[in-house]
Amino acid sequence: MLYKDGLHRVSKPEAGKPIVWLRGEVKTPPFSKEARTEAGYLLRLLQRGETLELPRSRPMPAIAPRCHELRVNDVAVTFRIIYRADPDAVVILEVFSKKTWQTTRSHQSLQTSTARLRPTDGRTRGGGMKKRKREKLKAAGWAVGSVQEFLGLSDADAALIEMKLTLSRTVRDRRQRRGISQIEFAKRLGSSQSRVAKMEAGAPSVSMDLLVRSLLLLGTSAADLAKAIRSGEGRKDRRTAA
Repeated sequence: MLYKDGLHRVSKPEAGKPIVWLRGEVKTPPFSKEARTEAGYLLRLLQRGETLELPRSRPMPAIAPRCHELRVNDVAVTFRIIYRADPDAVVILEVFSKKTWQTTRSHQSLQTSTARLRPTDGRTRGGGMKKRKREKLKAAGWAVGSVQEFLGLSDADAALIEMKLTLSRTVRDRRQRRGISQIEFAKRLGSSQSRVAKMEAGAPSVSMDLLVRSLLLLGTSAADLAKAIRSGEGRKDRRTAA
């Protein structure tokens, strides 16, 4: 019963699209704590309108235009989250685990995802989800909520994800305001340009320690650092469901 157009960036990076999933059919997998947090981080990036690429996300045109496969590594398997990034929502179509890298066209999950896609008159070109569309989705059995609700994240884990998102954005903004290139900043940090790029893109592999150290190197005071963290806490994921 879903959607028809493509990926648009949200007008405000800190704003979040709701997560939409078919209640009772699309379920959170048995993630480890680390994998659950990583999935939450990646989904929050998608909510903000970020475009994720390999190795974290791969286009899945075999399902439909603008569909993608999010990859979350766990202990012995890689979980796949099939999603569609709409202008007003991140639609979760299927979640499954695989021990091999490739997802073939004949895989049952792709067929299931395709079957769940249906045209709707609730198209939105920008902004938040309209009340009428939200009510229609819920009436058809779709949940419209947050990353925290979908993944069953604790308040502490949800807050940690928001904190990392805020710090990574603050590193980028402060570096740019000071007119320092990524290459120059990498030299000062004793790291590489690619690592700085990952840090500013909000890569899950970047540690809180590196983010804080980068901000201090950019001249951020303890008071400003605390303020940045508090601002992230004020934009908790669950607000996107409102």
